[in-house]
Amino acid sequence: MNLITIALTSAIVLTFLSVLLLIVIIGLRIFTDRNLDHESNFRKRALPVLKGFLAGDAPADVTVAILAKDPYRALQLLMEESDSLGEGGRDKLRPLFASFSVVKKEISLLKGNLWQNRLHAAVRLGYFGDDSALPSLMTALRDDVVAVRFAAARSLCQLACTEAVEPIIRSLDVPGEVSQRRVAEILFILGARANEAILEILKSASYNDASLSIAARVAGLLRAELAVPPLQNLLTHQVPNVRLNAVRSLASIGDHATIPSIASLSGDSSWEVRSSVMAALGRLHATAQIPLLLQGLSDQEWWVRHNAGASLIQLGDQGIKALRNAVEHHVDAYGRDVSRQILQQRGLLPATTESRS
Repeated sequence: MNLITIALTSAIVLTFLSVLLLIVIIGLRIFTDRNLDHESNFRKRALPVLKGFLAGDAPADVTVAILAKDPYRALQLLMEESDSLGEGGRDKLRPLFASFSVVKKEISLLKGNLWQNRLHAAVRLGYFGDDSALPSLMTALRDDVVAVRFAAARSLCQLACTEAVEPIIRSLDVPGEVSQRRVAEILFILGARANEAILEILKSASYNDASLSIAARVAGLLRAELAVPPLQNLLTHQVPNVRLNAVRSLASIGDHATIPSIASLSGDSSWEVRSSVMAALGRLHATAQIPLLLQGLSDQEWWVRHNAGASLIQLGDQGIKALRNAVEHHVDAYGRDVSRQILQQRGLLPATTESRS
């Protein structure tokens, strides 16, 4: 076979592949456009009826009849509406969810081999209000895939399963600030119903630092005043992340009696803890701690200095006066600089003002 034949054959093959690829692209585009059209048309029909149902103007059977024409898209729409309504509104949609009678199917998928199916089932089961899903969701907290465990935890909280608090914390005992915050936000769905279980965890010495940090976060989100004593005990915990979250939560709860305990950590070995202390004193409007905040302006870590300055601003005229004075007279150059920056950022000092060395 000569070079011309090889080149011609290659050109034909490449042309054929290009045409084939173009056909595939066009086919996918047509398929996508049709899906989008179906989605749009379905929502135009279903959404007004769904809104009417929620307002009491459309009966359930009429709403179900329209939703049943496209069950997959209907479930997606109901889930979106449920998320937007919050806990009280979600209960209104439970009859519509129940009309699909797919809980057994979802439970079966939750036990299947494909993790994608398990994930989707774990997400959906939280919306049906069917307690028969609870055992399977509890089992899913031990799934090999972390995303499935998170989805199961969220659904358990949506189903108001207070018995799941401790298993959720144990099963999602994963490292990292973001992961721990996600767990706390999931448990926050339970509201005050989580208080008892959270208090038990905070009081117990059998939990590791990650579990205690998550429990402390939840207590702060819930502003659980009964959690103040165990949170104060955690201020002396050996792990910095536990101390940090205890400080944050005490500040969120807002018990001014805890200010001295929080202030005692201003010299903590962890700069993250020191930073959280400075921020907490501002949130608690601890005007008696202005001298301590002024000391924080000279901390070796920028975030500690910044939070100390920001907290002084939060203390109103007294704090602002102390900060203005620090611009000129603070013994530390870092303290003078950060004081000036904070005041300038808040428009309380002209940008051209310089501190004297």
